[in-house]
Amino acid sequence: MTRDNPYDNPFERYSYKSPLIERLRAQDGNLVSGRVTVRTARSFGFCWGVDRAVAMVQDAFDEYPGRQIWLLDQIIHNPRVNSDFKTLGVKFVRGPFADADEDGAPGADDVAVIPAFSATVEDTDWLRGIGCTIVDTTCPWVIKPHKRTLNYLRDGFTTIIHGLYEHEETAASASLIASKGGKYLVVADREQAQWVCDVIEQPLDAAELLSQLPDGARSPDFDCDRDLAQVGTINQTTMLASETREIERMLKQSMAVRFGADNVGEHFRELNTICGATQDNQDAVTALVDQDALDLMIVVGGHDSSNTKNLTRVGRGHFPSYHVDGPMAIRPDEIRHRCSETGEFESTRDWLPAGEITIGFTAGASTPDTLLGETITRVLEVAGAPMDVVVSS
Repeated sequence: MTRDNPYDNPFERYSYKSPLIERLRAQDGNLVSGRVTVRTARSFGFCWGVDRAVAMVQDAFDEYPGRQIWLLDQIIHNPRVNSDFKTLGVKFVRGPFADADEDGAPGADDVAVIPAFSATVEDTDWLRGIGCTIVDTTCPWVIKPHKRTLNYLRDGFTTIIHGLYEHEETAASASLIASKGGKYLVVADREQAQWVCDVIEQPLDAAELLSQLPDGARSPDFDCDRDLAQVGTINQTTMLASETREIERMLKQSMAVRFGADNVGEHFRELNTICGATQDNQDAVTALVDQDALDLMIVVGGHDSSNTKNLTRVGRGHFPSYHVDGPMAIRPDEIRHRCSETGEFESTRDWLPAGEITIGFTAGASTPDTLLGETITRVLEVAGAPMDVVVSS
């Protein structure tokens, strides 16, 4: 089963359509209700790859009637979507939606779905060994770094991944590299990248580097002197693009220090594998920030969504920017959100200014339009704005 992009309009949706959000898109992201001006980013919400993955699971019910459908883990990082599938009878092999009393493995007559993030080589081999029908919803953008790592392996380069080593997409990339006998390191941010740079420039500090990185963030038997002589970069497709570019610059500079500027090409390669939709969403939020017309921003998405967290980081330092998972986080006197830096849950009181206000909204690539629409509606309600603009949509 495949899902090729059947439409020219990037704002068309396979699923989870919201009349309010469609109206906002038609109005260039602007809506005024009483004292509140709503402004959405130019690009937000479900990317094509996520929309495709959700639709492929929905299609599986029609294509395989009567057969049990399993998901390896969350199809995407959004509780609403995963809960909806669970309500429809989908079982989860692992993760937050797996029930302890469920039989946790598909059988030969079942259907197993590989999430949009992809899967490890071990999981894919396991499913093939069972003999079940496999529906692979891996996003085509995720396949791009996989292909590049195979080129690095062929030429003897170690892969440095800018990503979160426990994230499903990065785990799949690391598994692929290890299965082919290659080497990898995973760096989450500039600080960890600097550790690697220090070791590249001074190889005798290798033991300190390996003690600072978690075991899952490096391939087995990693040897810094040997495995950092030639490196190539990829990134988890949902990371902050500006941070990826900075990490690439840092690594390239360190290679120049160690091997000389004229020899960098023999020791360093780079490929920015941020997905197009993630880049568009980040650029759109940056454009809102640059206009300097917002009093605050609300970013809607699952709390374990990497790309949603990074959207929140874009607005930080310019105006209050809150990462919420949906309308239940919004109260008249309080907003419950997750800090993009610490990952801690916080409650901020008196978050909604008095008088006329302009609120920016965006949503992560795993956030359905319906959830964003409900959140905007809730904010208008607690702000005392007239609801006719919502009802008329």
